[in-house]
Amino acid sequence: MADPVLAAQQLVAEYDKDYGVGEIPPVPVADIAESLLMLDILEEDEIRSVPGAPTDAGPLSGLLTTANRTIWIDRREAARSPERKRFTIAHEIGHWIMHARRGEVPLFQKACAPDDIREDGASANPEREANDFANELVMPEELISALGPECGFNLALLAARFEVSVRALEIRLIRLDLLPSWMRA
Repeated sequence: MADPVLAAQQLVAEYDKDYGVGEIPPVPVADIAESLLMLDILEEDEIRSVPGAPTDAGPLSGLLTTANRTIWIDRREAARSPERKRFTIAHEIGHWIMHARRGEVPLFQKACAPDDIREDGASANPEREANDFANELVMPEELISALGPECGFNLALLAARFEVSVRALEIRLIRLDLLPSWMRA
């Protein structure tokens, strides 16, 4: 099993070599998907109407259809939260890098629901690997470690800089053991 964190770091390095990363954060996840990986990103009002989408019930934030190299994003959710859209794109890129390239069964047979996009300590599985990959892609440990102390761990400022939600940033900082103890709930 490949390391999702290392895979995300290698992808950013490959993108930087080919296109130049420029000023980050934020990491240009949509451009990485479209320009480097040649994946289409499409928004859909009803993702479950996409051919091949899982038929189980419940919300679905994103979907990767490997056969046509397309990341599908829930249009309403994307409109409500551009930060969530970025993370969902990064999560689906994680599936592409970590699973589709290894020839695993089409990933869209397992729905990626909103509850899958959190750090809940679950054992390693494709969803967890995609989450770990996405966290490193949108909030690289090296940048978080450098910029956090620079701004006094101002969560709103850091979240805006990385284009993520404050809650996602807080979870990432806790997981990396970078959130000062006085800020922990």
